[in-house]
Amino acid sequence: MRTTAAIFDVDRTLIRFPSERLFFLYLLGRRVLTPKRAVRFLTELFCQSQGRYTNKSYLQGLEKAQIQRLAQDCYGRLIRPRLSITGLACLREHQRRGHQTVILTGSLEFLMQPLQVDLQTDWLIATTLEITAGRCTGRIQGRHPRGLNKLLLLQELSRTAGFSLAQSYAYADHVSDLPLLEQVGHPIAVNPAPALKAIARQRAWPIYRF
Repeated sequence: MRTTAAIFDVDRTLIRFPSERLFFLYLLGRRVLTPKRAVRFLTELFCQSQGRYTNKSYLQGLEKAQIQRLAQDCYGRLIRPRLSITGLACLREHQRRGHQTVILTGSLEFLMQPLQVDLQTDWLIATTLEITAGRCTGRIQGRHPRGLNKLLLLQELSRTAGFSLAQSYAYADHVSDLPLLEQVGHPIAVNPAPALKAIARQRAWPIYRF
């Protein structure tokens, strides 16, 4: 028998502010990231028409262990205090009902691993950094969990974990999450951006505020 899962986006869903942006600001504050390098990175993003979501060059050269330590500290200081009480209560209710719980986000895996431990979710799908010789290359490894990739990665997980997408719940905020929301039995728009809000209303999907 295939079971039910509850899939949660993170940025602007479980927390109102983008988690990787918090990490970027944290690194600036800790002077791990210099203002000059930060400006160069932001300029690259502004000029990129493709690949802007997979560009992690601001982390290039940092040791894996260093990134893990910084991400753990950033989570405790800046991310955990911003977690939605309503969103956490919703996730806990799914756990109480025996549903598998999944964090599915385009944010960094290093940054989301402390969240997974904190929330005791069954699964985490996030952006994996490419590490070579113990250091970050500034690129990512594997699929970036955004848009259609979120659905493809979740389909792979559902086959491994044995849950049914048709029985499952998904909570997300952005129209880029539409491929995922359309394939689960219970799509929920959370703090939705205008485009997703319009679609949710048209299709009579629940709209939640976390």
